Amino acid sequence: MRVDPGHRSISAGVYSRAPEVPYANERRGRAVKKLLLVALAAIGGLLVYRQIQADRAEQDLWTEATDSVPTGS
Repeated sequence: MRVDPGHRSISAGVYSRAPEVPYANERRGRAVKKLLLVALAAIGGLLVYRQIQADRAEQDLWTEATDSVPTGS
């Protein structure tokens, strides 16, 4: 019996696929969830920051409009 080195037998396990790690997809899912959570927190922080800036600008405008002493004097 002659074995050609270019052809390997299936029984040797050469063509079998490595078993998938069962927790690989779970870990990937957790990473995606964490990434989404961080992104949502960043967007929420940005919205809060912009609202605070808008409130400060409005307060400054009211302070300027109701100031009893003109700024040019």
